[in-house]
Amino acid sequence: MSGSIELPAETQDLRDMRDALTASDERLRGVMDTAVNAIIIISESCIIETVNAATERIFGYRESELIGKNVSLLMPSPFRENHDAYVGNYLETGQKKIIGIGREAIAQRKDGTVFPIDLSVGEVMLPDGRLVFTGIIRDLSERKQLEEKILRISEDEQHRIG
Repeated sequence: MSGSIELPAETQDLRDMRDALTASDERLRGVMDTAVNAIIIISESCIIETVNAATERIFGYRESELIGKNVSLLMPSPFRENHDAYVGNYLETGQKKIIGIGREAIAQRKDGTVFPIDLSVGEVMLPDGRLVFTGIIRDLSERKQLEEKILRISEDEQHRIG
C-alpha cells in the first residue's frame, strides 16, 4: 500500500475541471497583463468589470479605482455625459456606430490630461446570456507629438527655402 488515497472518479473529475479552469484563468490574465494596449471590459450598463495592467499605466488609475465604475470616467466632456446614451441607443436599435471598427478618439487620464487614442470596441455574448463590450485602447500621444514635430520641421524648412 502506497499510502495515497484514491478519490472517487466524480470527485477527481471535478478537481480536474477546477484545475483546468484555474489554469485557463491564469493564462487569460497573463495575456491581458502583458498586452501593450489597454483592455477594458464593460457591462451593458457601462460598468467596468475588467481592466489589464496597461489600462492602469495609460490612464493612471489603479484597478481597484476602476472596477465597478462607469467607463465614462475615462472620457472628457462631452463624451462623458453622452456615452451611456450611445450604448443605450445601440442596445435598442442594434445600429453599430463604433462596434467592430477602430477609430481615433480622445480619452482622459486620472490627472485630467486629455490625450488621443485609437479605440476598437467589440461585443461578446457570454455563456450566461450577458452581453459585455471589450474596448482595446492604444495611446496615440507619442505618435501625434511626432507628427506635429514633423509638420513644424516641414513648415520651418519651407520658410527657409522660400
